[in-house]
Amino acid sequence: MNISDLAPMTCDRIVILAAGRASRMKRSAGDAADAALWVSDAQNRPKPMIRVGPNEEPMIQFILEQALRAGFTEATLVIAPSDEVTEPFLKSWNETRTGLRMRIRCVMQDSPLGTGDAVRSALQKDPVPSGKTWILCNGDNLPTRSALAQLRTIPAGQAVLAYDRRALGLDPAKTMAFAILEGDGQSIHRIIEKPSEEEVARLAAAGPVRVSMNIFRLHAETLMPFLEALEPHAERGELELPTALQAMMDAGHNMGQWDVEQEVLDLTRLQDVDLVQKGLHLMEPFQLEVCASTPEDVRMAAENGAHQVELCAHWECGGLTAPESDIRMACSHGIPVHALIRCRAGHFVYSAAEKELMKAQIQGALDAGASRVVVGGLFADGRLDAQMLQNWANTFGPHRLVVHRALDACLNQEEAMVQLAEIGIRRILTSGGETAAWAGRERIEQWMKAGFHVTVGSGVGPEQRDAWMELGVRNFHASCRQAVEQPTRLFDGTTHPVNPQRVRDWFGTGVS
Repeated sequence: MNISDLAPMTCDRIVILAAGRASRMKRSAGDAADAALWVSDAQNRPKPMIRVGPNEEPMIQFILEQALRAGFTEATLVIAPSDEVTEPFLKSWNETRTGLRMRIRCVMQDSPLGTGDAVRSALQKDPVPSGKTWILCNGDNLPTRSALAQLRTIPAGQAVLAYDRRALGLDPAKTMAFAILEGDGQSIHRIIEKPSEEEVARLAAAGPVRVSMNIFRLHAETLMPFLEALEPHAERGELELPTALQAMMDAGHNMGQWDVEQEVLDLTRLQDVDLVQKGLHLMEPFQLEVCASTPEDVRMAAENGAHQVELCAHWECGGLTAPESDIRMACSHGIPVHALIRCRAGHFVYSAAEKELMKAQIQGALDAGASRVVVGGLFADGRLDAQMLQNWANTFGPHRLVVHRALDACLNQEEAMVQLAEIGIRRILTSGGETAAWAGRERIEQWMKAGFHVTVGSGVGPEQRDAWMELGVRNFHASCRQAVEQPTRLFDGTTHPVNPQRVRDWFGTGVS
């Protein structure tokens, strides 16, 4: 086993294969009498662009939204030269009035030469930075947010989602044809394409049959030599990714096995559209961010349903930048980490030296695995320090910045929102400029209508969840903490850990 296979690596990018031919989809569409929109799409669009959503959203939009929720900030899509609809759609979806949702690049697969060639095209035309891993998935499969988030954060090196075939929620007749993953529970050793009944029976006798939905975490520098050595398949004439992956494993490179018992939506044939539409409950109705101060807080939040955390140290003073070791450990718990960047307690007016320190803290937090950083600052007269934010946006990308509640304290909020939109920072954590967010709900509504991605915080509890959602709010920030008293001579021994029940309360039915 290569030692680099076990080294922790950050993972910011998802690579989506969206150039595949839809021959089976087109054949089934030609036989359909239904004149629905998606029948026309099946005849004229790539499969990822078939409009399956209640508001005519294409499949690819749901995949990208899951990726965003899982903590990805970059996406590379492999498309065909004849595709005239995907890139314009992505541009209109990604370029909002207030900034980019994420960094997206489309690359052309010049000829339909198979999945191995598609991945090689992605890595050559939109290289992944050295030392980073990336996730690969198909443009016609929709996984859960949690499966993507776990694969992005937990494995040390390369890994694959090993799905329990029984839990996929798909027609068993379809899943019988899926590639089987043979491993020891820790690592995969063989990828069995088109398994025989005997091979399936042999593996079923030992436990759940694990199948591949082509969702891998990979390292470009490790994989590329095996992609470049591919020979065309004897029958299909294509360069096939599973062949390269098997050769890589045979050469001693580890492929971690991450077992999953979750659903996946699969859009292979026309009759799958109805099942995809019925399965869009995979898109969770809201996202809960828990304020965590330790890696243990993060573990507690993740295990009890939180979708992401804001990680800080010294919560009692409003939060300071957490050590990189804490961020690294926090990122191992399977949910995105937004790292608070605040170099000291007190006011938000920072000196030049403090800004340089926080810039270094941003770099350290992102290198340690944080998806985004939570930042903010003011001038002495109470105006938003837009120049500081612009400088950091230029260095790290505005899509990786979240502006925190310094925005609530600033005295030029209307001007500040214009400045943020000009910089391209669209994510804000806010109470609407009030002590408690509910009192600032009218301003929060205005900012959402202006195109900002708003997470509401300050005095926000599960009893308000439904009322907020009626206003269109889908992102919540809560401390979910409980004071724990520990008598300590000469010192205050009180701690404020995340309380599991307070996290679970957000997911109770009938909350109002």
